[in-house]
Amino acid sequence: MPGSQRIDLYCLCWNDERTLPYFFRHYDSIVDRYFVYDNGSTDGSISLLDNHGRVEITHFDVPGDSFVEEECRLGDTMWRNSDADWVIITDIDEHIFHPRLTQYLEECRDQGITAVRSTGYEMVSDSFPIEQKPLCEIVTLGTRSSGHDRLCIFNPKELTGTNFGPGRHTAEPTGNVVWPPHPQVLLLHFKQLGVDYPIARSAELSRGLKPRDVTEGWGVHYLWSSVEIVKNWLDVRTASGPVPGLGTLKHIDPADYFNEERIVEHSGLFDAKWYLEAYPDVESAGADPLMHYCNYGWKEGRRPNFYFDPEWFCANYPEVHTAERNPLCDYVVRGEKEGASPSQLFDVEWYRGAYGISMGQSPLQHYLSQRSTGRFSPLPDFDVVEYCQTHPEVLDSGNDPFESYCKSNAEPAEASGAGYHEER
Repeated sequence: MPGSQRIDLYCLCWNDERTLPYFFRHYDSIVDRYFVYDNGSTDGSISLLDNHGRVEITHFDVPGDSFVEEECRLGDTMWRNSDADWVIITDIDEHIFHPRLTQYLEECRDQGITAVRSTGYEMVSDSFPIEQKPLCEIVTLGTRSSGHDRLCIFNPKELTGTNFGPGRHTAEPTGNVVWPPHPQVLLLHFKQLGVDYPIARSAELSRGLKPRDVTEGWGVHYLWSSVEIVKNWLDVRTASGPVPGLGTLKHIDPADYFNEERIVEHSGLFDAKWYLEAYPDVESAGADPLMHYCNYGWKEGRRPNFYFDPEWFCANYPEVHTAERNPLCDYVVRGEKEGASPSQLFDVEWYRGAYGISMGQSPLQHYLSQRSTGRFSPLPDFDVVEYCQTHPEVLDSGNDPFESYCKSNAEPAEASGAGYHEER
C-alpha cells in the first residue's frame, strides 16, 4: 500500500482513455483505493479501470434534466461510506499536487487539520503529451485558475457534508472543518494539451449536457466553436508561465508557493476596490483582484493602490528592488522600513514624523486605512483639512481627498503626482 495512512480517491469517468494512464501514473503512489463512477464509457476506459487492480467501478446514469446536478449529488454522497483517513475528490484531468503529499497529509492530521483546499492552475502545452512520465514533469507551464481553488481533500470521519456547487467550484463543508493556515496543495488542470485535444474533448462532453445545464449556463464552454476554443487556448498559452513547484520552479518549497501573495494580502496595501475601478477589464473578466494583481497585474505595471507606482519605485530605489519580483513585496519587506516612498504621491519619512507612526507600523497602510477621515495628508504641502472644508462632498461619499484633488485639478499626466515630490 502507498503509506501508513489510507487514502481513497473518488472521481467520475466518461471516455477518458487518453488521460487515464497519466491519471494513474500521478496518483498510484498516493492512493490506496480508487472509486470511479462511470457514465457509460464506450472507449477503452473500462478496460483500463478493470485491469488496474485497485479500482472499484460503479455505473451511473443521469435520471433528471441536468448532468451537473447529478455530478453535485455524487460529489456530496459517494465518499460517505469511506473509512479512510483522507479522501480525494477530483476529476481525471485534475492532478492534486504536492511534492510530498502523503507526508504533508500526515502533518495535517497531527495538527488537527481536516480539510484541504487546492490552489488551481490551468496547465497548457503545445501538443498532447506522448512521454511515459507524470504529466507534471512534462507540462510545467500554466496560469492561475481561481475556478479550481476548491475543496479537494478531507477527512471523511470529521466532515458531515461537502455541499458542492456546480462543477465543484464551490463547497460549504460542514462538521469539524479545520483548514491549513496557508495553501500548499496545487490542482493542476490538464485540459489545454494542445489545441486539438480541447476541441475534441469539448465535442464529446457537450453531448452529455442536459436541457437544464444549457439553460443555467453550466458547462457552456463545451458548446464553444472551434474558433472560440482555439482563442481560449491561445489566451491561456500567452498568460502562462512557470508554476511553483514544477519545472524551473521545482526548487520552491510548498510553504513558499504563495509567499508573495500572502505578503501583499497581509500588508494592507492592496486596495481591491480601487484596483477594480482603475482596471475595469479585470472586473469585466470576473477575476479576483488580489489574485489578478499577484499573478499578472504587477508584471503588467499595474498599481495595487493609488499611491504605489512600481516604475517610479524601481527607478528610484534600485538597491531595494529584486529582479523578477513583485516590487510591492520589496517595498513591504524592506523598502518602507528604510524610508523609501512608494511614489511622488506619498512622503513616508514626513508622514511618519508628522503623525507619530512607529517604526513597527506602515505609514502607507495607516494612511490608506484613515484617508477617508479627512484628517491625514500624504504630503506636507497638501492641506487636507482645508480641502475637505471646501469640498465636503468628498468625505460624504467616503472618497480619498487627495486622490479626488488629483483627479479634479490636474491633467492625466499630472494626476500621477508630478511636482509634489521631487525624485531622490
